[in-house]
Amino acid sequence: MAAALDRRRHADHDEIAGLRSRIAAQAEELERLRGVLEHHTAWLEDHGGALRDADARTTTVEARQRALDARQEALDGWLDGHDTAFHGLHIRTEQLEAARDVRTFTHWLDQHELAATPKISIVLPTHNRAELVPRAIASVEAQRYPNWELVIVDDASADSTPKVLAALEDPRIRSIRVAHGGVCAARNAGLAEVTGDVVAYLDDDNTMHPLWLKALAWAFGEHPEITAAYGGFVIDDIGGLPTLFLRRYDRETLLEENLADIGAVAHRAGLKEAGFDESLVEMGDWDLLLALTAERAPLVVPAIACYYSTASDDRLSHGPTYDADFAAIRRKHSGTEDKP
Repeated sequence: MAAALDRRRHADHDEIAGLRSRIAAQAEELERLRGVLEHHTAWLEDHGGALRDADARTTTVEARQRALDARQEALDGWLDGHDTAFHGLHIRTEQLEAARDVRTFTHWLDQHELAATPKISIVLPTHNRAELVPRAIASVEAQRYPNWELVIVDDASADSTPKVLAALEDPRIRSIRVAHGGVCAARNAGLAEVTGDVVAYLDDDNTMHPLWLKALAWAFGEHPEITAAYGGFVIDDIGGLPTLFLRRYDRETLLEENLADIGAVAHRAGLKEAGFDESLVEMGDWDLLLALTAERAPLVVPAIACYYSTASDDRLSHGPTYDADFAAIRRKHSGTEDKP
């Protein structure tokens, strides 16, 4: 019995010793794992700090970038404002120079003896403007240059225009009546009737400056190399005051916008490019000037050609066909339909 108890005690002792050994081993493993955990915790804390520092730096950089963007935007606005102001100053300077040149040339031309006196034909289309067309005609009769003819094209007027035209007595004036086809078709009909060396134009609601035909006689007589010319014109009410428009010639600018009213454009007679696109309603003058200057620059004459009135009813400018005409001209001359 005692032997059995001893064996039992030895077995328990061995089992306890084994358990103690495993517990000690597990304790060592726990210590090792605790060390690893502490190492990783320290690593994470270090990297967490680095990440926080990086986030702070990123935030700072982003803030600086936003500040730089704001400064750049402010600078761009400042530059745009100054560019606009500079452009306005450039335009104003050009206007002042044009006014000076026109004044000087006009005084000189008034007393100048012309070396050549080419016959100048004026084409004047009219439609239902019986009350206005006599004023336009009178401005031609008041020219200080005598060698001219006026071809008036009555575009099927339904008012008293035929009676007004029939009463004209100046032998240099004649009129024709055509079926209603619009201003471009009427001008083409007038071009077919002219007999002069040079062709000029006038609208029935505008008037011609008394020296314009003399200026054209000088331009085409003294400059046989030119085929086309344009001058300045005065619009009666821009900001409450009459304003002179005389733009320098630049082909790129002309492709973007018109530089002259039809009343300020003239060309030698018989040019194949001198015709009006009858599909256009209100921009035939721009189309004509583009065609006339496609191969050769015009002479810019520093003179007032006409006085442009904005008071008349039923004016064509900026009418319902403006966008369509603009797109058609851009397609025709520059291959694009971009808006102005």
